[in-house]
Amino acid sequence: MFQLLIKHMPDWRFWLGNTLFWVLMNTYSADLSYRNMLRAERDVEWLDMWFYYLGWWMPWAIVAPLVVSATCIVPLNWQKWPRTLLQLTLMTLFALAVFVLLAVPMIAWFETGSVAFAKLIDAARMLFERSAWHFDLLVYIAVVSIGYITQYYDKARREEARSESLLRQLVQMELQSLKSQLNPHFLFNTLNTIASLIRLDEKDKAVKALSELSLMLRKVLENQSHQLISLEQEMEFIQSYLSIQQMRFETKLETQVEVSPDCLQMDVPFMLLQPLVENAVQHGSQLESDKNQLSLKVWCQPNELHVKLTNKVPQHDEHQGFGIGLKNCRDRLNKLYDDNYQLRLRELDNGYFETYLILPSGGEDD
Repeated sequence: MFQLLIKHMPDWRFWLGNTLFWVLMNTYSADLSYRNMLRAERDVEWLDMWFYYLGWWMPWAIVAPLVVSATCIVPLNWQKWPRTLLQLTLMTLFALAVFVLLAVPMIAWFETGSVAFAKLIDAARMLFERSAWHFDLLVYIAVVSIGYITQYYDKARREEARSESLLRQLVQMELQSLKSQLNPHFLFNTLNTIASLIRLDEKDKAVKALSELSLMLRKVLENQSHQLISLEQEMEFIQSYLSIQQMRFETKLETQVEVSPDCLQMDVPFMLLQPLVENAVQHGSQLESDKNQLSLKVWCQPNELHVKLTNKVPQHDEHQGFGIGLKNCRDRLNKLYDDNYQLRLRELDNGYFETYLILPSGGEDD
């Protein structure tokens, strides 16, 4: 029992604040009695009154932390009320015993300057005759209430921290799942591109495409445990992908990539731009015309990263969305940034389509 009390004992800050509180209560009571005695024309010293009340107030400086500690090992469970009432009764008797054992010697000493047995008996009689037990009971109830309130507050904080930790783990798992969906999707389409080059007997281009694919797969492996990478690494990934696609659609596509050097070290979600660029490439490849421009511009403003992707679309393309690519992007952005981002899609008047992405210029990696 004693070991459990020590284990759940409040820290030094509680002891310090608790002691100061009871010193203030002792000072207030002493000052109030001193003024009353002066009005009654009784000769008394203020300091004597202060020392006199120490025996009545200061035992609470020891009892209160013990009671708070006891509330941690006496849980309130009203479904088992007989056991709960028994534990509360024992806790109350324990607090009363400690209070008496502390108060009696202090009262005897400040009253008579002695702690002889006879003086202790007189002090005990004085304690039970003069003490305002109804007030002491209210103080005890207040201390018990503070103990249980503190206990439930700490429990609520632990549960909140645990819930946040579990939610964070869940979000990270969902993000990892979303990112993992891109890997086979991107790999399947890229291998189809290489297969097309081989069928067209473009072996040199196919070898170069495999080399670029190798670089891309290395990026995927290096960043498989990261949600965010630098924009510089992301653009290297995009450039490798565009190089492969230009080998396949060399007459169809004309790519233009502009990235502000000031933005290269900013963090962006890994493989976020690839599905958007991939859909732009697919739209351009469906056109009968050649040299269909695909423009990717990236720049930064205070606390923001701006990405604008412009590509030509077929005339009768209803453009209902990018399927898994756009949905995946939105899901990842929602989980990473909540509502602190913008992803706008709009059809331009000149037969082009614009994808405009604005990201906050900071984030936490997992």
